[in-house]
Amino acid sequence: QCCLAAFVLLALSDWWMVALLYAGWLWLDWDTPTSGGRRSQWVRTWSVWDYFRDYFPLTLVKTADLDPKKNYIFGFHPHGVLVAGGFGNFCTEATGFSRLFPGLKPHLLMLPFWFRVPLFRDYIMCGGLVSSCKSSLSYLVSRPEGGNVAVIAVGGAPEALDARPGALTLQVRNRKGFIKLALKHGWV
Repeated sequence: QCCLAAFVLLALSDWWMVALLYAGWLWLDWDTPTSGGRRSQWVRTWSVWDYFRDYFPLTLVKTADLDPKKNYIFGFHPHGVLVAGGFGNFCTEATGFSRLFPGLKPHLLMLPFWFRVPLFRDYIMCGGLVSSCKSSLSYLVSRPEGGNVAVIAVGGAPEALDARPGALTLQVRNRKGFIKLALKHGWV
């Protein structure tokens, strides 16, 4: 990982104090990925995301109006190797999420490991990514003010490993924790 290598090189250079300050920040900010993250509207609206959307090509289709006073869990499939669809639709404004769903903030859930990588964690949180652990999803769907959308790759990482061109395999048999959490927080 380039970010980890950059952090180690910084720590071993004459700029070691910057690395030490960042390590302190990392320690203080350790739980942010499980408590809603830290998004940046500036990063979400970079013009590079328009090229990203056109390259893959991505579209977001609205099928129902959603009340911004409630919290939601969205699921998407397929996971794929790069999660380009999930990232482009929910971590950027390239497909117009905020225009289609005013008052809702999407949070794409990602493996907790990635939030332990220095520098990279701050970059991915700018797009609205949060940890996929149970406490993170619980935090998002239990907020009383509403307006949060937790976006889950239904098949998760195992589905990414099973990605093949021309085949769509949904792996959901042992992946029902998000349904249990939805029921726990009063959704029917």
